[in-house]
Amino acid sequence: MAFKDILLQLDSYPEPTSSIVIERGVWWARHLGATLTALAIDIEIPLHSNRIADYLIGLTDLARAEEAKSARQGQDVLAQAAASALSAQVEFLAQTHRAHLYDVGDHVARMARTRDLCIVPLSGRFDEQQGVVRNLVFGSGRPTLILDEAAVAARPGGATRVVVCWDGGPSAARALADSLPILAKAEHVTVLTICGDKPGVDEHSGQDVARHLRSHGVSAEVKALAADHGSAGKTIERYVRQFDADLLVMGAFGHTRLRDFVLGGATEHLLQAPPTALWMAHA
Repeated sequence: MAFKDILLQLDSYPEPTSSIVIERGVWWARHLGATLTALAIDIEIPLHSNRIADYLIGLTDLARAEEAKSARQGQDVLAQAAASALSAQVEFLAQTHRAHLYDVGDHVARMARTRDLCIVPLSGRFDEQQGVVRNLVFGSGRPTLILDEAAVAARPGGATRVVVCWDGGPSAARALADSLPILAKAEHVTVLTICGDKPGVDEHSGQDVARHLRSHGVSAEVKALAADHGSAGKTIERYVRQFDADLLVMGAFGHTRLRDFVLGGATEHLLQAPPTALWMAHA
């Protein structure tokens, strides 16, 4: 698929998205030749009427002050994104929406459904941003590119060296198909399989992926590793760091259990602190 319409979600609260992540998001739009829409959400803090709390600590005034902080920071990050896009000659649109603090993820996921790709920041400073990322990956129906602030700062490259994780599942197939335009531009592609993690996945599983990629003009190396003490996530992370990958492509696995949403082991591990830019899709 061609990526012509990209959504970049920008944090406005409690901390704004860093300039380095904004610049990398614009870089991706330029790399793919896409129009970039930057979305900042002014948060609403829902309050239940409490006269005692208002009298003692001014709870309502505190909430309104935090909402105003979110609005200011949202405008700041949008201005940074606009300036970066202008410098990079990327077609740019800016949008400001308003949503309750804990509804941001659902709101961004709805917006992402009419885009080719959603780019989302991950700083680790606020648990709710993890929730935004999970809502996007599992609820948007579109590929998600996760830009962790620490990983972006540590790796100046964009998408030259790419690792594709393959476990034979439908989400891995979705991520592979979605990322083909990225893989076609990469200089080094490795198909990584973790043996012993899932039934039917062995040292030969990646060969057919390499054959498929060759049909699209992509040359890929195949690598098979055993899970590190039963943890596929740790093994993937270690290899990505050794390979010095600019991008990790993988399917996201998760399922509902009663009222909770449970992530697969590798998915949960890599979402906590991605070692590099992380491309995820769910089927």
